[in-house]
Amino acid sequence: MRPNAFPTTCHTWIGDRLRSAGEGRGEVNQHVMSVYAWPLTVYFRGTRDRWLGEPDEIVQGFFADRLAREHFFADWLQSGLPLRRWLMNAFCFYLNEVKRTGKRNRVEPGPTDEQADSSATPEEMLDRAFVVSIVRKALQQTHERCAVQGLEHHWRVFVRHHYQSAGYQQISKEFGVDAPRAAVMARTAARKFREVLRDLLVRDGAAPDHVDNEIQTLLEVSGA
Repeated sequence: MRPNAFPTTCHTWIGDRLRSAGEGRGEVNQHVMSVYAWPLTVYFRGTRDRWLGEPDEIVQGFFADRLAREHFFADWLQSGLPLRRWLMNAFCFYLNEVKRTGKRNRVEPGPTDEQADSSATPEEMLDRAFVVSIVRKALQQTHERCAVQGLEHHWRVFVRHHYQSAGYQQISKEFGVDAPRAAVMARTAARKFREVLRDLLVRDGAAPDHVDNEIQTLLEVSGA
């Protein structure tokens, strides 16, 4: 990494992993691909450049090119931008490069669900897809954390109540606990979910003190 490449945000997970030896950079690349591949695909489908090729192939080509660059994330940390905005800007440059070099496989763009809302800009499409992707990632990691900590039943109660709309009286019958205990179990898992979600948003570049504002902004953008 460049000398003094990292600003004060270097204490974040990405900064820590980039400065570590061994598999740190690979872990960062894997995180970025797992969270941002689908939002970038949605963004690409909403642009005028969607004729350049199949969305998945274009996005994977972008990752292969940019994530291999030594200073890619150091430059992001210095920019002060949310990671999704940095990736979107870099993706736009990549699309221009594809057009200039002729490395494309022209396709006829068909209608997509993302294009159904003609009032949404590609940037808004990306933000909406990011909300879905980051929540999915947070749910996955929360489940894993609960399993490791012996809280599998807490996770299942959380899912039954918050995502399957089951009342605590119904849950109490299913899990053999009283309703107040079921509520406590759901709150425990919900607290862990919020902790994971906050951590993922900090990785995206949100200041720790402003994560709640970031969540509110994303909810407004997504229409929730």
